[in-house]
Amino acid sequence: MASKAHDAEMMPTSSIRLDIRRIRQDESGPETSPIADAGSRHRQTVRDLLLVALTVASGAVDAISYFGLGKIFSAFMTGNIVFLGFGLAEIEGPDVIPVLVALSMFAVGAYLGLRFAARRSDETGLWPPAMTVLLGFVAIAEACFLVGWLATAGHPSGPVADAFIALLSLAMGIQTAAVRSLGVQGIFTTAGTFTLVAFVGAFAGSRSRAEVPRLAGVLLGMVAGAVAGGLLFLHARSYAPVLPLVVTILVVVAGLTLGRPQPHDSNCPDNQHLSTGRQQVLDTAV
Repeated sequence: MASKAHDAEMMPTSSIRLDIRRIRQDESGPETSPIADAGSRHRQTVRDLLLVALTVASGAVDAISYFGLGKIFSAFMTGNIVFLGFGLAEIEGPDVIPVLVALSMFAVGAYLGLRFAARRSDETGLWPPAMTVLLGFVAIAEACFLVGWLATAGHPSGPVADAFIALLSLAMGIQTAAVRSLGVQGIFTTAGTFTLVAFVGAFAGSRSRAEVPRLAGVLLGMVAGAVAGGLLFLHARSYAPVLPLVVTILVVVAGLTLGRPQPHDSNCPDNQHLSTGRQQVLDTAV
């Protein structure tokens, strides 16, 4: 009898402990094994490398555009905005019309990319299918540019050069929108100003030090892309656009594997806020 009474007294306590354990599990989310955590970190590293590769491609695009299309940027719109000011003030610089073409077509590409990503905002994961689709459009635009570039032997002029600027700027606008839809803070792949601020912020204490490799990789990737694109333009002008096209295609192919859904993707720090939708990230992740 004493034993039964003791068991009856212990049951409420055991039940309470069990309930507390369940509450803690619910608050902390699903448990993952060390293997799953390692797999998630590996996939995140691969994603970061793909973003660096896209930055290399955009750096090469800008080198080709600047040296071969009248000193106009196709990816770095901040420079074009400054050039627009120079043109309006009639100071030495590129012609206003090509600058306006680049700005407007980049905006069109960004708009289309953001609209597409917003319509598929329910897709989650490190590399959702929408990302691959958008980069596929970028690759198509870069392939069309390569065909036209080869047809002119790398020396387009007049309206043809403006058309080439429009094509590359459209592609870079779509790429920028695609990357922003991922919600990876501090990364644009077509501009380095905020990435540099974020990099410094990691040492100033305003950001996590864990972001340093990714941010540094993107900055170095942009420099490497500009160097490679510039050297190809100088020594193999006709084939310079092959570099960004090949890089983009490789990223698309790698993204197909990375985009396969994984049950632990939602545990990745950069993607916890994406599990309920991605549309708000477009405005808040900057």
